[in-house]
Amino acid sequence: MLINELPDDCLLAIFDRLNNLYYLMACYKVCHKWSPLIAQRIKKVKYFLDYYAYTFAHSPAHSPDYSHDYVFYRDRDPIDLAGPRTLFPNLIVAEFSDSFSVKVKFEDIVAFVRNHESLKGIITSSSGIMEEYCDKLEMLASDSIKSWILMNYSSLKQLALFGGTLHNLERAAHYLPNLERLHTLFYDSYHNGPVWEKLKVVELATTPDSSCEIFYGFQFMDSCPNLQSAHISVISGALFVDETLKQASLQDLVIDFYYNGQIWNDLKRTLMKYPNLKHLSLRSPKYMTDEHIKQLVNMLPNLVIFDVSRCGGVTQRAADYVKDYCKRNGRSTKFYFNGNRHEIQLDWPWLSTKIEKISRGFDFMKHCFLKDFYNLSYFLVPIDY
Repeated sequence: MLINELPDDCLLAIFDRLNNLYYLMACYKVCHKWSPLIAQRIKKVKYFLDYYAYTFAHSPAHSPDYSHDYVFYRDRDPIDLAGPRTLFPNLIVAEFSDSFSVKVKFEDIVAFVRNHESLKGIITSSSGIMEEYCDKLEMLASDSIKSWILMNYSSLKQLALFGGTLHNLERAAHYLPNLERLHTLFYDSYHNGPVWEKLKVVELATTPDSSCEIFYGFQFMDSCPNLQSAHISVISGALFVDETLKQASLQDLVIDFYYNGQIWNDLKRTLMKYPNLKHLSLRSPKYMTDEHIKQLVNMLPNLVIFDVSRCGGVTQRAADYVKDYCKRNGRSTKFYFNGNRHEIQLDWPWLSTKIEKISRGFDFMKHCFLKDFYNLSYFLVPIDY
């Protein structure tokens, strides 16, 4: 049987397995029978990404998503936007990597963006390349961005920056009234700026080359009155903490310590600011002991998940204490340490450890809680997109 003798639904099933832009465009040009089928397949595409950047951004062993709503391009392939410009009517996220920007004319990229009314997010390593044409965007991931560039991004809800300063964010705050999620690496040492009313998720880390001796990320969080979730990576030897400011809305918190010094008092003062925490993960502090766990369990009465599985100094003794304490006080805290770390995914199978650029669903617990900062997704794409 010749391939063109297959019924259309069989051909469509085959085309759904094609995720390479070059192959799809080649198939589109084969014949009059294939063209409408390829056009139908490409209507399913929501994410247009660089294959190599996707594969190697986080882990060399990571393979891209091969579901039909992804299409990838490779730097070795010729890129012709004449087809995709009209064939991606439901595109949500597009990535313009360095290799893409070198091979494609700027005016063609602009036309691509303008012709995709459905486009909600852009990933780019060229921070200023699209600032005049992206006022409709709700998601942006980029290298360091100058504050004036964000003047055109008033509709932005998610922002991922891979280098910058809290000072620039402070200056840009009034341009971003609708921001709900911020993911950023920063290297400066102070924030005392405006209130971020709509921020629900904050993911903060100081850059490895930062000279900051004090971590000011929690001060930034103080300016987010409706914050629900935070993922914090600390390499500094001390935390700036204002314990007079409580944050009753925060429910999910991950703190990863890369510094091995003794900052228990700072940590304790920090956690006292968040009395309604339900999900807490503390990672890497070698000084964390069973006695510290006892204090925290008494201090945080609403904990549902308490994960210290990456704290080598916590033992079965702490687990027994938590179990007995919860039984005596009618609490249902699930406690995880190195001895039972495998149980967390058995108890909460919906918590994902999958490394991916795009996660579907604006859900911090599902897509962020179990991951390291550098493996977090660029965007948490709402299900209704």
